[in-house]
Amino acid sequence: MSDDPVMVERWSTMTGVHRRIEARVEHDLRRRVGLGSREFCALGELRRRTRTREGAPHLGGLADAVGLSPSATSRLVARLHDQGLITLRTARGDRRSVELELTGAAHDILRIGTAVLHQAVRDAVGQLGAEGADGHLLRYLRGESPGTGTSSG
Repeated sequence: MSDDPVMVERWSTMTGVHRRIEARVEHDLRRRVGLGSREFCALGELRRRTRTREGAPHLGGLADAVGLSPSATSRLVARLHDQGLITLRTARGDRRSVELELTGAAHDILRIGTAVLHQAVRDAVGQLGAEGADGHLLRYLRGESPGTGTSSG
């Protein structure tokens, strides 16, 4: 493996872009829907599992998906429940477990929040372009094919 300063520079730029996007998403989600990015991510994971028929997730599975400890996930779930975004019920197969389910309000927040996420990414990539960032990196972030400059889908 070689020491490639161009790749190091691209990695550094991508890391900076990631931090910008995270900060923007956190700010905009709190302003628009009253949730932080972890809470929003948890709602998104619950929706994904419902859509893929993996079944209602338990706390352990949700903790892994959002990258929090079990105790932090328990606090997050309590906040979402208190806000009326999820319901809790004893699992049918294992009475010691709790299943989580989205409410209608959570689906509304996911719809609005997803638009916030898309806009934050577009803005960050646009800002990079205005700053004269590396063209290869910009094409990658825009989802364009490396050799052609066209969208991959």
